[in-house]
Amino acid sequence: MPPPIQSLSRAAAVLRLFATGTGRFGLSDTAAALDLPKSTVHGILHTLEQEGLVEHDTSSGTYGLGPELVRLGGSWLRGHELRARALAWADDLARVTGEAVHVGVPHPSGVLIVHHIVRRDRTRQVLETGRVVPVGGTALGTALTTPSSQPTAGTSAASSGLLRAARQRGWVCLPDRVREGMVSIAAPVHGRNRATVAAVSVSAVAARIHEDATVRDRLVSSLRACARAISHDLGAAHL
Repeated sequence: MPPPIQSLSRAAAVLRLFATGTGRFGLSDTAAALDLPKSTVHGILHTLEQEGLVEHDTSSGTYGLGPELVRLGGSWLRGHELRARALAWADDLARVTGEAVHVGVPHPSGVLIVHHIVRRDRTRQVLETGRVVPVGGTALGTALTTPSSQPTAGTSAASSGLLRAARQRGWVCLPDRVREGMVSIAAPVHGRNRATVAAVSVSAVAARIHEDATVRDRLVSSLRACARAISHDLGAAHL
């Protein structure tokens, strides 16, 4: 395999930095964060700006992601086979449960949300399609862990027990790591070779997920039916 092209790797690092959602970055901020010379970063930013991948606010001198990324990301999502096959089933799940639904796939940095249906109420919500969430400590990430995988180094006994339980029953329930009071239940989606290729989740306030400290059966049943339907459409054998 040929070695990576350094200039492209650095440009990708700039885009990933800007995608962290921590605000806009100046030239010095970007160079310091990536441990690169300012002259190198300036050239990268200028090129990315010319391509529409980065935009420059001349009043503040800061940079952020550019509009071309929206078009490219939209094209990727529209062409994603798993997302296309999951759309109808995930939308049905959201309609039946009345709660938020996420579909996530593996990503080098965690779990990439490829589809998100917001709750059908008037509460303020942010569309999370395109967001990357951690694997550890999240329902989607735990459900996405393949049945054949082994706990990684540093995995606690409690985490290992959670993974084993999730594999045995086919779903997992965990508190949301970011939104206080929210809980998610998730189930794995399988591909043609029965490998876990995605996960689907239902998220709601704890009182709507639990009843007498037990996850509501109707939510689990609807969630698992959705995961099986998507898996069947992807060519998975009977689960």
